[in-house]
Amino acid sequence: MPTQLTSRHILLLLACMAFGLSASGFVLEYGFGVIPCKMCWWQRYAHWAILALSLLGAAHPKLQRPALMAILSAALTGLGIAAWQFAAQHGWLPFPASCTSDAAQAFSSAEDLLSNLNRVKIVPCDKETFTLLGLSLAGWNIPAMLAVLGLSGLALRRPS
Repeated sequence: MPTQLTSRHILLLLACMAFGLSASGFVLEYGFGVIPCKMCWWQRYAHWAILALSLLGAAHPKLQRPALMAILSAALTGLGIAAWQFAAQHGWLPFPASCTSDAAQAFSSAEDLLSNLNRVKIVPCDKETFTLLGLSLAGWNIPAMLAVLGLSGLALRRPS
């Protein structure tokens, strides 16, 4: 007799997805030197929220529904950021003004800034720093967040 996919199973799947997305970002960053821009970090925050909420909901059955609702919110946020960055990369929208390096604020003097200039890496959000099969990471995050939305919606309709 096949086992029915429960909300807990879906939450565990969502946790695996979020962990995989987050881990792949760090592997690309630290293993291959693909430095994330500010919007990339914002997308990582959504992944971390999905991971934490998924684990919380999977561990505590009474919190499954609230966790799933919060996951929907985090996934919508992640989808919005990814779509905005993807559109900016293609020149359809401007990227946020805050999507520049905060290096100038991190140093107390001009001499301090100049002495550390070689260590500061500015990655603009509107440039594709890495592509896989013709899509930027923001482009790949769009279907990932759509999958999270779909699975979360499915889990809300399933028994615990």
